[in-house]
Amino acid sequence: MAAIAAKTAKAAKADITTRTKERTAVMKQETAEKASLIADQIREKAGQAAQLVRDRTPDPVLDKTAHAAAQVWDSATRAGKYAADKTPDPLLEQAGRAATVARVNRTPLLVAGAVVIALVLVRRSRGRRR
Repeated sequence: MAAIAAKTAKAAKADITTRTKERTAVMKQETAEKASLIADQIREKAGQAAQLVRDRTPDPVLDKTAHAAAQVWDSATRAGKYAADKTPDPLLEQAGRAATVARVNRTPLLVAGAVVIALVLVRRSRGRRR
């Protein structure tokens, strides 16, 4: 009798697990479809809003904005060249090597950064309790 009850309970548990997994898969699919639909609607509304702004913005303002953006870009380029010209060569070489090492070891660096941030946050929260 106990063996039959155990088999029945095991079968019921397996059935519940299977139904739960199926329902989870269905809900995941529905959520993905809804998210995609909402993202499309947001993109469409953003495009409409951008077009409305372009249509209602006077041409002189658009021209001034484009000119200002070009000036900012030019200034940033000149500042970068100036900094590169004034930086000693050994420092530029070290920075280049450090950037290469950082690109190669991106994941460990991100993990280390996250750990440092977590430690700082924990330490700050403990300091406030005292």
